[in-house]
Amino acid sequence: MVFLSRPLTVLLLLCLVWSAFSLVPQVQAELMINEVLGDPNQDWDGDGTVNFRGDEWIEVLNNGAATEDLSDYWLRDVYGDDLHLQLFGTLEPGAVTVFYGSDAVAWQEGQGVFVSGFSINNTGDTLELLRTIPDQASTALVMIHRVTLDNHEVEDDRSSGWDPETEQWTMFDAWNPYNGGFEPQGTGCLPTPGDPNICVPLVPVETTSWDLLKSQYR
Repeated sequence: MVFLSRPLTVLLLLCLVWSAFSLVPQVQAELMINEVLGDPNQDWDGDGTVNFRGDEWIEVLNNGAATEDLSDYWLRDVYGDDLHLQLFGTLEPGAVTVFYGSDAVAWQEGQGVFVSGFSINNTGDTLELLRTIPDQASTALVMIHRVTLDNHEVEDDRSSGWDPETEQWTMFDAWNPYNGGFEPQGTGCLPTPGDPNICVPLVPVETTSWDLLKSQYR
């Protein structure tokens, strides 16, 4: 019987762990969830109707240096194993694209699965962006980005997204201001689907006088 010294035993175990880790497919996370609106109260997808399912949206950002084939990517929430949408199209470096709940509904109907849209929970939720692992015999997925929304972030027409200036998750609440004490705090900025996440305030579209305003309520 051969006895190994403690240092040699530890070294052998480390080598075995490293060998096992090296066999796990590694996928570089070039894409990220950039902004989310989970409780719509207006027609965000532009189909002419307001729908709690169809008007939810998730924005995806390409942080990488190459154009990405989005059909390799998927979205879901963590409640259950169901995939909510296989993405589509391509996305150039530095660009964003928006997927609406109506896109998820159409994909689910085409797959013949339960139709739920994105099913973003209004009491808070965790969303995942997954990618197909290449060179696998069957479809296998790896999670590359995850975001968690708190209860106060999923209120009427509030979105939350990544602020590249502060490098923090922030809230865009111009349509429904938040004055509470939870993080992220309200910014008074408009949601920015399809645009860079910079602060655009809600401004009046026309001016009026105090006398004119009073006359409207007499």
